[in-house]
Amino acid sequence: MWKKIALISICLVIGFVIGCILTMAYTGHTMATTMFMLQEKEIVKMGEAARQACLNEPNEVAVWALENYISTLKRLKEERSSTEVENPYFIISPDRSLMFSYAELGQVYKRMGEVEKSQYNFEQAISHGKRLKEDAKLIIKLFDALDKSRNRNNDSK
Repeated sequence: MWKKIALISICLVIGFVIGCILTMAYTGHTMATTMFMLQEKEIVKMGEAARQACLNEPNEVAVWALENYISTLKRLKEERSSTEVENPYFIISPDRSLMFSYAELGQVYKRMGEVEKSQYNFEQAISHGKRLKEDAKLIIKLFDALDKSRNRNNDSK
């Protein structure tokens, strides 16, 4: 009788310990996922602010905002490249965001008359676009069309 009680008690303690360990592991995973999502949400807001700076602020401010956003995306890619997960991103696609940000930065430098910097940034956009298997010429045409649209909107104001 005492052996059965001792065996049941040991099984309950082992079950309780295993349950606590699994609960802590699940909680840690959930907290890490939440932190990654919050980090990406802040980066998305930073990208939106950079795009708004391109539309509404002087070129120097737009350059600063875009370069800051690009460096943040690169740092994020580097931080998460060591994970063994196939896609460690929840909200953003860094290559796509880098492609559009470099192209936007190239357009800003083009407006400023800095041809070398503009060309460099277009080349960076193309290299990120190739990683996504997208047509680089189409990307440049898209940003040229967006730039012309912005110029028309600014002229009408």
